[in-house]
Amino acid sequence: MRADPRCPHCSEKVSATATWCMHCGQDFAAPTDASSGQLAGGDASVADLEAALEAGEFDGITRILQRRADGPRVVGVALGFVALVTLPIVAPAGLTWAYLAAAVSIGAYAARQPSVDDAIRDGGTALAVMPVLLWLVAAIVGGFTGVSALDLVGPTLYAGVVLFAVRRLT
Repeated sequence: MRADPRCPHCSEKVSATATWCMHCGQDFAAPTDASSGQLAGGDASVADLEAALEAGEFDGITRILQRRADGPRVVGVALGFVALVTLPIVAPAGLTWAYLAAAVSIGAYAARQPSVDDAIRDGGTALAVMPVLLWLVAAIVGGFTGVSALDLVGPTLYAGVVLFAVRRLT
C-alpha cells in the first residue's frame, strides 16, 4: 500500500493496518489508498461478487462492493430496480409517472453517495419514504378527496420493512 491511507467513509488519515476509523467510527475492510482513491487490496472482480450473491452472504456482498470502485453505483442500480418493482404495489393508482420518476431518483441518489454504506443507508431511507410521499402527491393531485388514513397502512408497513432491512445491511 502506498503512503497516506484514508478512511473510505470520512476521508481522514488512518493507519494502513486499521480495521476501523478513529474519526468517524466506521468499520472497513481496508483503508483507501490516497494516491489512487481505491481501497487497498484492489478491486473485487465480478466473479467475486457473483460468488457472494450465489452464496447469499449479505456481509460478503457488502465487503466486495466496498472494494469495488463502482460499489455505490451498483447499489444505486439495485435500489432503483427494487423501487421499480415494489413501488407500484404500495403506490396509489394513477401515478405511474410519479413512481417511475421516484425509482430513477432513488437509484441516482444512492449511486452518488461516497461509499457503499452511505448508498445503502441513504438510498434505502429514500426508498422507505417514497410511498408516503407518493400518497401525498396523490392527495394533492386528487384534491384530498377519496384519500383516507387507512390508505397509509401499506406505505407505512413498507417503510418499516425497508428501514429494517437497511439497518440490518449497514
